[in-house]
Amino acid sequence: MQQKLPARRLRHHLQCKPSASAAHHVLPRPAASLDQLRSAAAQTGGHVETSAFTLKWHPAAVPFQLDQVYEDVAKQVQKYINEVKDIFISLDLGEISISPYDTAWVAMVPSLDDSQHPQFPQCLDWIVQNQLLDGSWGDKDIFLAYERVCNTLACVVALKTWSYSQENMIKGVKFIHENIDKMGNEANDYMPTAFEVIFPALLEDAQLLGIDLPYDSLAVEKLKRERKKKLERIPMELLHSHPTTLLHSLEGLHKLVNWNKILKLQTKNGSFLFSPASTACALKYTHDSRCLDYLNCVLQKFHNAVPSVYPVDIFERLWMVDRLERLGISRYFDKEIKEVLDYVFRYWTQKGLAWAKESSVFDVDDTAMGFRLLRLHGYKVSPDVFNQFKNEEEFYCFEGQTSQAVTGMHNLHRASQVMFPNETILEEVYKFTHSFLVEKQKEDKIHDKWVISKGVKGEVAYLLNHPWCQSLQRIETRDFIEHYGVDDAWIAKSLYKMPHINNEVYLKLAKLDYNFCQFLHQKDLAQVLMWNEECKFNELKFARQKPIECFFSVAATLFEPEYCYARIVWAKCSVLVTLIDDFYDVQGSLCDLEKFLHAIERWDPVEAKNFSEDMKILYFGLYNTMNTICQEAFKCQGHDFTSHLKDIVARFVRAMYIEAKWKFLNHIPSLQEYMKNAKDSIALEAILQSTTLFLGDKILEKDFENEDYLCIMNLVSIIARLNNDLQGVKREQSQGKCSCVSLFMKENPTATETEAIHHFRLIMDNTMKLLLKKCLEESKEKEDAIGVHTSCIIITTGMGLLETLE
Repeated sequence: MQQKLPARRLRHHLQCKPSASAAHHVLPRPAASLDQLRSAAAQTGGHVETSAFTLKWHPAAVPFQLDQVYEDVAKQVQKYINEVKDIFISLDLGEISISPYDTAWVAMVPSLDDSQHPQFPQCLDWIVQNQLLDGSWGDKDIFLAYERVCNTLACVVALKTWSYSQENMIKGVKFIHENIDKMGNEANDYMPTAFEVIFPALLEDAQLLGIDLPYDSLAVEKLKRERKKKLERIPMELLHSHPTTLLHSLEGLHKLVNWNKILKLQTKNGSFLFSPASTACALKYTHDSRCLDYLNCVLQKFHNAVPSVYPVDIFERLWMVDRLERLGISRYFDKEIKEVLDYVFRYWTQKGLAWAKESSVFDVDDTAMGFRLLRLHGYKVSPDVFNQFKNEEEFYCFEGQTSQAVTGMHNLHRASQVMFPNETILEEVYKFTHSFLVEKQKEDKIHDKWVISKGVKGEVAYLLNHPWCQSLQRIETRDFIEHYGVDDAWIAKSLYKMPHINNEVYLKLAKLDYNFCQFLHQKDLAQVLMWNEECKFNELKFARQKPIECFFSVAATLFEPEYCYARIVWAKCSVLVTLIDDFYDVQGSLCDLEKFLHAIERWDPVEAKNFSEDMKILYFGLYNTMNTICQEAFKCQGHDFTSHLKDIVARFVRAMYIEAKWKFLNHIPSLQEYMKNAKDSIALEAILQSTTLFLGDKILEKDFENEDYLCIMNLVSIIARLNNDLQGVKREQSQGKCSCVSLFMKENPTATETEAIHHFRLIMDNTMKLLLKKCLEESKEKEDAIGVHTSCIIITTGMGLLETLE
């Protein structure tokens, strides 16, 4: 079942106009801290920089000048959306760039009818037509000595085999002579797949053909020694009896393979682990018709040449969805993403996933990405698959692998964070991958053996600094826009690119969408700041002034244009909660606090006539704001929620009064008594329920009494209270207030503060796991709309609101 997302996703931006430059760049990086944020606001006269938003909106400038600009930008947005939808429509077995190495191996195959001629002469033509100016073959934009020399050697051997185009062969040989020693200075991390096996074997073939090459160079001698060691470790019986990654590189073992035995390990499409080079070698020795059918199929698809691997249908679909989600534009493609994930789920197995649907060799990278995306979208997948990739205390990507790849461990770490209760295998995965990535970061070795990407280091840093449950969605998007590379290249036997994964259209749409949403958030924040000033909250000297932070806590997650009023309601309620919290913590006498509570319970302005000026500002700000929210809710929902929302607000204020009374009377409650009251005093119920009324679905008061919703709300409140207390231990102590930490230490006299904090962090973690299960699995099964809406807000905010309350 697909995850039910908040309703009414907007497809056309029809209300506000972005700046003329919105389509071309992402706005500047955020201020580094909230202090800087406030300073920037003061210095720029209202042009405020917040994390993820640069605000430079002037109401007077909007109505006329930008009308035409907006129409042009709106058309461009739709153009990009249509282009991406066309990509979804075209998805088949994968789009991938050509491999000179594999094409050369296909070119070497003798004709099945006449061994004096090539079976695929069109591949020789491709080789001649695609030699680079320096005499090599490979990616013209990226130079890796290992990959470029190996490509060139394969092409030279193919040309020599058929005495084809002497001129091109001579230029290739010259390139190898000039560059082969560079391999000795290159990092092993960028060594192509199975290089130490296939390259020395290819050199032997070249020597038999009499090609003049530096066979005694230091780099070659080192590789020969490495190949000998590796061959000694390869159990040949396993190679012939069990599908392993060695099937992908049989051309490097062609003198050792029993070809009659190994044919039984072909995949359904006739290939050997989807490798054109390996399959071409098998065809050369066996004349197997299924190998021939596979190569003909690939050549027909890619027009006279072949890629390093094909198909790549599972890999392409998973990484495409992941990129669209992290770029913040997946909401435009809900239907298409569901179809893609349905496709992936059809091929989910108890052993996980591979890069292609018919593969019998599974890997942790595709499995981790699949597990994470499927679980987040409500599909039932078991983490037990990760036991397949465990060797004692370590996790690996492929069976027999000798070293870990950063990107594989990065994706595995991301998967481990979507954890339900009692999933011990994911706990083990989390510990291992976290330690691995931290160590690589310390050693400054955040580069990968499978991909050349400008963003790997930044992506890993973000993941380690912002665990998934504490990551603000729009901050992650802003970060990923910077790290996303349209020209990233993967490393197989040759470098290859995946245009459906790394695509400039995605980036253009992401920037345009991000800047449009920023513009809309500017308008929303202007309303919140104007409301804050009109209510005179800035005159309350005892209170923290956090309208910007309160707005940011929701805008960083509930960012879509259609949720404009929901954002404003969240921000206003959050400001009110912060002010009331400060009033009950540090300002009022016990008598004042009791009077304020009674006035709230009666909901009668007459009760406030004898209040102090600060109390009047606070009371009437709350009274008028909540009445306005109730009026708007009536318009939106068609029935009155006034009584319900008043009761929630009164419950929150009553809880605050109880905490204040404990302090005034020097009463120390039990931890159980404190937590029972604290779930109300954290006020998330008032904020969330008010906001939920403006998320697009029709809601009745009885929906707030739904068993699943109440369970979710209880879990959320527990996490919120514990998180608030752990962040504010010192502040609570200075104000003479109780906290879960101080009460735990009183009931456990031998416990230290560190032990108490650790105890509650474990409770928070376990509660979050249960919340995730409720929201991502159980409430999806029951299609509990209000529970899903609440979970979408809470989980993806990463407790952003709680940061504003501290």
